[in-house]
Amino acid sequence: MPILTLDSVSLTYPGDEQPSISNLSLTINEGEFIAVIGPSGCGKSSTIGLLAGLTVPTSGKLELNGLPIQGPGPDRAIVFQDYSLFPWMTALDNIVFALQEAGRAKGEKAVQQAIELLDMVGLRNIHRKYPSELSGGMRQRVAIARAFALDAPVYLMDEPFGAVDARNRVSLQELLLRLWAGGSKKKTIFLVTHDIDEALYLADRVVVFTPGPGRIRKIVEVPFPRARNRYLLIQDARYIDLRNEILSLIQHDILEELQAVEGGAGI
Repeated sequence: MPILTLDSVSLTYPGDEQPSISNLSLTINEGEFIAVIGPSGCGKSSTIGLLAGLTVPTSGKLELNGLPIQGPGPDRAIVFQDYSLFPWMTALDNIVFALQEAGRAKGEKAVQQAIELLDMVGLRNIHRKYPSELSGGMRQRVAIARAFALDAPVYLMDEPFGAVDARNRVSLQELLLRLWAGGSKKKTIFLVTHDIDEALYLADRVVVFTPGPGRIRKIVEVPFPRARNRYLLIQDARYIDLRNEILSLIQHDILEELQAVEGGAGI
């Protein structure tokens, strides 16, 4: 059943001549894991801003459960690349604050739930540490735990693992899959990434954006059943073909854009 709908959505920021997103249409189903990939500046993050209700489209329709998106709400949680933790709060207090602001728990109940969430993301012993005392991977674990404390049906994730090393990235991907599939009902995840392997490992569908004004170049269905074994996956001929197809699409579009720029400059 559709949960998010973008219908002919365009976005031009004030003062810009060119749109950031142009005539974008996409339907995302409840419980679906969508990965969006494309070159820098193609409108991926702008799309997250629209779905979060942080930005108003210039034209077109944005809907959540059939109702217009008119602003931010507790039904959508956001995870950014830069952790977005309050530096003056401990890891525990960051999550307690989220629980209280969302009206999910108060007082000692909020503290207990926050401790359980930190335990769930493998941070049992850092409850009283501040973000500055944690590694990048640990800070992102806290950020993910805080987001999932909201228990929102939709999670919008903008390059959430882009600033962590390869080892932590793999660990965080596994954590995200556990949180996505856990509970009585799967969450809906809209993940922006630059990593083709990450997109194919995590997602049900990979949406490839074109450069320039955000448009969909192609939607790739990921055929591999869950649970996926990443080490077997990369040896699968279908995986290699899909990876090469997505890479070819991105490289082709970037080349066309460069040729257009050079031609316009008279080079």
